[in-house]
Amino acid sequence: MKQRTPGRIFIPIIMVSIIAIVMMVTPIGFDRSTGFWGFFSNTWNHFVETFSNGMAIGIILIAFIMLLIVNAINKVVESQKFKKLSAEQQEQYVVMSKQNYFKRLISSGRERQSDEEEQAIILDHGFDGIKELDNALPQWWLAMFYMGIVFMVVYVLAYSFTDFAHPEVEYEEFNTKEQARVDKWILENDITIEGAKNKYLDAQAIEEGKKTFEQICATCHTANGGGGIGPNLTDDYWVNKTQDSLFYNIYDIVYNGSPNNAQMRAFGKRGELTGLAIEKVASYVYHMNQEEADVTENEGGAAPQGDLISEWAKSGATASASTEPSTDEGATTKNTETSPKDSAQ
Repeated sequence: MKQRTPGRIFIPIIMVSIIAIVMMVTPIGFDRSTGFWGFFSNTWNHFVETFSNGMAIGIILIAFIMLLIVNAINKVVESQKFKKLSAEQQEQYVVMSKQNYFKRLISSGRERQSDEEEQAIILDHGFDGIKELDNALPQWWLAMFYMGIVFMVVYVLAYSFTDFAHPEVEYEEFNTKEQARVDKWILENDITIEGAKNKYLDAQAIEEGKKTFEQICATCHTANGGGGIGPNLTDDYWVNKTQDSLFYNIYDIVYNGSPNNAQMRAFGKRGELTGLAIEKVASYVYHMNQEEADVTENEGGAAPQGDLISEWAKSGATASASTEPSTDEGATTKNTETSPKDSAQ
């Protein structure tokens, strides 16, 4: 007669499994944390939300009562089987029942049956002379197998009739929450052109602006600002002049786009860059234009385009007429090729 798994063992294990299954189909309303410790935080918060749901508590209580009933029935069945054993078998059963359950479970996985027990479970095919042992599967293996079946059934039902385990639904919910949080942050912390400050001497702001420039603007203006599809940002010629200040002019064009060239899209209006990010990019472009040497045509830079703005020039002086840019259509519009990004000028 095999030893029964004590109720103090199987009831907590089954209850934990049932709670986990109920948590699977209980929607959450909190912002999930990331990282290793975030896993434990999310699990606890999910557990709290599960037990705040009356229906979930009812299901768990009913499951607990059912397990108590099953345990009581198992005791009755065990008692009836025990009475049918011989005196010697009853004595062996009592001795085994006093052993630690987990120790007995581990040892059962490596102990070999006796010769008598082996003879009792031999299957003789007869016609081919092959014999095999009809060994019973370990209880832990059967428990995992049946729990896997239960999990699969619950998972399929939850997937079919709820939003659980739908990646696209989870993404939309998460994205909506994150976008709302970003919009709130932008509303509370972002700046407009009136609040922007030229940070061309701030090393950290320049470094951050440089990273954004290299990720977005360098496609058209090249990494050194010398220009390619877009105009040269290091010389004294500018296609657009919407502000009296060079810094604010750069900020305005990056935020609102170029009125003279649709290829330069409105990164601020389109929500691709925040005002704070544009402030740093504009500061970096200003720093590059005013604090660094021009990237000339001989160095791979683009030819001057647009108008000379003497008050924005490094020297503050008017360039000679011989260096004025051509006035053909290609020069005044900078470039008419289709491009996802264009001039900050």
